[in-house]
Formats: sequence, structure tokens, C-alpha cells
Amino acid sequence: MIRDWNDSTIERFLKEGRGQGEGPTYKSWLQVQDISSQGRSTRIFSHKSQRVINLLSDLQLFYYYLLEFDERVIDIREQYPLLDFHELNIPIDHGLQKKLFNAKTKVPYVFTVSFFVTRVDSNNNPFYEARIIKTSSELEKKATLERLELQRRYFEKKNIDFGIVTEKEINNQLARNIGWVLTAYDLQDYPELIGNLEFLRVDMLKFLSSDTEKTLQSIFTRLESSYQLSEGMGLILFKHLIATKEITMDMNQKIELNKKIENYDVRVPKVKLDGENHAVGS
Repeated sequence: MIRDWNDSTIERFLKEGRGQGEGPTYKSWLQVQDISSQGRSTRIFSHKSQRVINLLSDLQLFYYYLLEFDERVIDIREQYPLLDFHELNIPIDHGLQKKLFNAKTKVPYVFTVSFFVTRVDSNNNPFYEARIIKTSSELEKKATLERLELQRRYFEKKNIDFGIVTEKEINNQLARNIGWVLTAYDLQDYPELIGNLEFLRVDMLKFLSSDTEKTLQSIFTRLESSYQLSEGMGLILFKHLIATKEITMDMNQKIELNKKIENYDVRVPKVKLDGENHAVGS
């Protein structure tokens, strides 16, 4: 935790613009360097929000992957502060009053939620939801439950959906697979692929759709051989096409490259051949 929670800390955070903005301009209220996390802290670039995201545990990282891959999510604000909490006149039981202020400095706490998410509904209208990420063991602590109750009342007053997510609600295999493919979302570090990307893309789609009894690795090797690519470039392209949603597949099971394509319900757009024997989009 932050060693000294006082007025100067809050003033400094606000001056730095923390907890303000949205999309690429948002700055996380709590950042990796501020916290001694119980898990591994991570800073990772979000292509959805176009900025670096600060995550304070592996559980937050896994949930972030699910959000980043969700087409209905259009913005992710992590470690989001409830800066106007003390201005809303939220009914507080006497027993919860002590949770509002630091016992040593008497400075009011700035509560945060792990994620403040902007989604769109089926009509493309934006709405918000707040999520706190906790391990199930943390929910056995009275102090934790009291803080969560304060935050629940805050969002209830604002009519914003509020929820608590534990490891029991997160599909770890799905999250790991999403994290795996997102490493290839951006191909700027792979000039071999960028130079012939359109031909490579459509040939990959053709191979995957026509040879479903082949293994994933055999398809990648075939593509690399056809274009004289370095070993591993086929896999990078495959991951990129999943990350950008051009290919869909069963992401709930462990992906093993020596297994057949048909095992993963891989689905690709229809393709056809042009006069030069390359696949082209239909």
C-alpha cells in the first residue's frame, strides 16, 4: 500500500491528472510503482484504450484480457477512483464511518475500483459498469466486505452496475489464450509479414479452411515454406488474425499446435483463388 496517505499525496495525484480523462488520456489513480502488490504487477499496452494499463495482480491481468477481447467493451479505466464519494451524501452506518478516513492522518480515503468499463449495448449506446477484482479468500475478511459495501452504495446511487469478480468467475484458460494471441495484435516488429501481408493473410485463411484434418503447425510450416519466412512467422500471423477477430476458434481449451485444426472449431471468411494461385477475399 501507499506508505503515507495524506493530503499532499492526494494533491500530487490530482496534479498529475490521475483518475481523470478517458481513452488514451486516462491516467490510472494507482500505478504499479505505488503499490506492493500481492501478485505480479503488470504494465501492458491496451490497443482498445490506446495507452498503457496498470494491473496490480495476475487476477486483474486475466480479467483485463477478457475485457480487451470483448467487442462490446470500448474503453477500460483501471484503478478508477471514486473522487466524488464524499460529496454524494451516501447513507453510512455508524459502523462503516471508520472506513472513510485514514486512522493515522484522518485524511479521507479515495476508494478505487479495479475496472471502470465503458460498454455498448445492442443499439451501440454506451453504458458503464464497475468491477472489483478480489480473490475469494479476501471476501472472508470483514474489513474488505465493509469497504466493498461502501463502494456498492456509491454505484447504486449513481445507477451504475457494480460487481465483484473472483478467480471463480474467470476462465483462466480463456484468459491465457487471449493474452497469448494479443501479443501478435500489432505486426510492426515483423517486417517479413508486413511486406506480403495481404497474400499471407488470404493464403493462411485458405489453408486453414481447406485442410482441417492437418495440424496447426503443419499449416504454419507450409506457409513459411511457400514464402520463405523465418520459422515461427506462421504462428505469429495466426495469432494476429485471431487477435483482430478475422479468425474465430474455440478459445476455451488449451491450444496445442500438434493437434488438428478441426479440434478447435476454427472458422475463417470464405476465400477463392486468383489467377496467380494466391487466395483472395471473396
